[in-house]
Order: sequence, then structure tokens, then C-alpha cells
Amino acid sequence: MVTPFCARGQQPGGTLTSTLASQGLAGAKLERRYGNHLLVPVSINNRRGALMIDTGSPYTLIDRNSVNTFGLTVEKTDSSVGGLFGRAWERYGTSKVKSIAMGNCMVTNVPVAIADLSGMNPDRSAIATGSHISDSKAMAHFNGVLGAREMGKFGMIIDCTRQMLYINPNGASSAVSQSLASFLSGRGFTRVPMRLNSNAHFDVEGSLNGHATRFLVDTGSATTLIDTQVAVKSGTGVTALAGYGAGGAGGLMEGVNRASVKELAIGNFKLANAEVVVAHISGDILLSKSAAESNA
Repeated sequence: MVTPFCARGQQPGGTLTSTLASQGLAGAKLERRYGNHLLVPVSINNRRGALMIDTGSPYTLIDRNSVNTFGLTVEKTDSSVGGLFGRAWERYGTSKVKSIAMGNCMVTNVPVAIADLSGMNPDRSAIATGSHISDSKAMAHFNGVLGAREMGKFGMIIDCTRQMLYINPNGASSAVSQSLASFLSGRGFTRVPMRLNSNAHFDVEGSLNGHATRFLVDTGSATTLIDTQVAVKSGTGVTALAGYGAGGAGGLMEGVNRASVKELAIGNFKLANAEVVVAHISGDILLSKSAAESNA
């Protein structure tokens, strides 16, 4: 359930904010920090925190180190923590959050997964960009990720450029989607169909140098990441980056390399000389056993 709990002022006509406000959506300001991640300041069970906006996570997840802070009761499961680089020995826990307040809305009775995210929370002193919180050190530790299930359920819209998250208190609406599509197409945006695949991940059709593939839509990734085998098959030259690595769920690390793709297409939208990162990605994520659902 989502409850709007404060009134919204009128915005100038013709803006995305005013268009969505007229459809009943509430907004929450985002912050870009930790390199290139979007976080939303929240209040979880009336305790301040921050969640990363992560469309690549099927479920909302809370850091195991924040369980006591938010007063959560955790039940054990037999499911291994997994992500881009495979599965770890750690097992997921589950819990239910009474309330998550963000911006003008409150989400209630949210089922969440529990896992150790300490590897994603190293000590950092960088100031958040676009922050409306005076002391960034108060949120040096983010407490989890806002996952795709809640985003889809409540028709959330992410504005990466203006760093805003919009939430529909009435739930996902095809009418709102059509209105938004019309608004954006009139301003030169290219619409790319997106689906929820059998792994509960959002993906889109695309290609690398003319080689058809599918891309996972993952706002939790700071860069565009291509599987090594997919990159090689597409004729993409790879430059080694000694000593560089990327972290995934369960504390798993993987060495990464750099590459420049001559043409990267997302639907009908094409990018020339796209800079990407290359690494070995788990087959569970790529769905490589099914050609129709293979992802880059």
C-alpha cells in the first residue's frame, strides 16, 4: 500500500513534474553518489536511511547490518545470495517492513530480503551531488536497495537526469504510462519496449556491432557492463585493466576490462563508440541456456 501524506504545490505547466502531478504521482528527490548510483533518502519504520534505486534487483533488500536499526525480525531461508557474478555461501533472510517513507509517499507492509551489503558500503568521504541533506556524512552508509517489485507495483518512474523518483499512490496505471509516453515522444525521446523476463529482471532488445542481444536494465550498475563472451562474439576489442574489479551480491568480486563498442543499439536508439566495462557474468543472470532470453 502507498499513502500520500503531504500536499504537492503546483509546478510550472509543461514540465515532467507537472504532467505527473496532474496524474496523481508524488515525487521524491534522489541523490547521485558513490560514483554513479542513485539513492533515495527514506524513513524506514521511522528511522532515517537511504536505499539505492536498483531495477536490477527483483526485490527490495535491506542490509543485514541495518536490521537492528530498523527493528526487523528476520526469518532464515535456504536460498543462496546471488547476483551478476554468481552465488555466495550466504543465505538470504526475509522480513517485512512496516513502512518506508520517501518524498511525499509512504509504502507500507513491504516484504524484503535480507543480505550482507557491507562490501558495497566502504568508507567514503565524497559529497553527494544534488543533495538536499546538509550533512552527507549522516548517510555515508546506505541501508539497502529499492527493487523492481515495488517499482512495478506502484508504477514508479525514475528521472535519472533531474534525479527524481515518482510514485503512483494508486498503483501502476496504463493511462499514466500512455500519457508519459506521449509527453516524452513529443520532446524527442525514443521509446524502447521493456519486459520482465523469467528471472524477474527488466530487459530490452538491443545489439552490439549489429549482433542481436538483450540488455538487462539495471540502475544499480554504475556503468554499462557486457559479458566477456558476448563482447568477443560481437567483435568488440577489449583493453585489460590490471587491478580493477567490480563487486556483486554476496561480496563476490570479478576482474573487469574496458572496451569501446563501435555501435551499441537499445531498441532503435543507437550509440556510436560507446564506452563499456567487460567481465564474466553468471549464466543464471544471462539466461544463456535460452537463446531467446540471452542478455548482454
